Amino acid sequence: MVVWATIGLVFLTTAAVAQIERKPIAPEDLQKIQDSNAKCLECHSEASFDALDRPNVDKEKLRAHLVDPSVYEDSNHGRVECLACHVKGFKETPHVEKDKQQINWCDECHTRKFLRIEMQFDESVHAKDGIKDKFTCSTCHDPHVFQHEMYLSSPRKAVQQDNTMCLQCHDSEERFALMTKEARPDLAAKHEWLPNNPLHWAAVRCVECHTPAPKKVLSHEIVNAEKAEKNCVACHSADSTLRVRLYRHLVKEERNEVGFINSVILNEAYVIGATRNLYLDKAFGIVAALVIGGISLHSLLRIISGLWRRRRND
Repeated sequence: MVVWATIGLVFLTTAAVAQIERKPIAPEDLQKIQDSNAKCLECHSEASFDALDRPNVDKEKLRAHLVDPSVYEDSNHGRVECLACHVKGFKETPHVEKDKQQINWCDECHTRKFLRIEMQFDESVHAKDGIKDKFTCSTCHDPHVFQHEMYLSSPRKAVQQDNTMCLQCHDSEERFALMTKEARPDLAAKHEWLPNNPLHWAAVRCVECHTPAPKKVLSHEIVNAEKAEKNCVACHSADSTLRVRLYRHLVKEERNEVGFINSVILNEAYVIGATRNLYLDKAFGIVAALVIGGISLHSLLRIISGLWRRRRND
């Protein structure tokens, strides 16, 4: 990840900052943003691209910079004005060539998070010599698409979104070759120790095992296969790390009063060892004790009666 120096303070509109923090936006501010973005989408929308007829626009170059408006509106930045990030050189059409790289980077809005994340990234497998400078935030997090997991409707969607980010390189020879000259690992072979690979990959994110267990927020310290979590009990237990990982935004809804341990996990999946009911555990324990006790008592009585009959016969 490139360390970007902040050349000056960047003042976003109140509405833009509000969207990043998911705060309400005044209707009039939202309308101004939508009107401004609509002008950009006249060219940069996938829906309008085919019908676009502007002599000063190079459609071949434009094709790589198209946005799906509906996807963008649902993203974290969906109600942020395009010009809040695309600043110098973007108001003119066609955009001024020499100024096209004047884009406000992520750290200029997410300053506090960025400092922590960059320290974590420096310990990551992605920070190795030769590839570190090829990584920016947008290498993984497309700012026109990405949604924070707390705003997705289910953990399954978070799994799909986050794993897609990993697989766009780790499941593509072409993309992987752009980042490093090393051979792309065979994912199936690397994970052959994991029971039922497809089920795990559909239910949990790569980062559940390939980052250190978080205390509060998910780490950006991606670790290699040797350091990855391979202890099944880390997830398959009452003290499942999934509660502070994939399901951490739902933990507030925990319903211990009905006896379920990790009930938020149970709402979405069945994780053996993590989704248990305290009352059922006690009930089965009592039943098991009664069965064992009954068998033991029956055996004892059989032994006593056998000895008694033998004495009587003698």
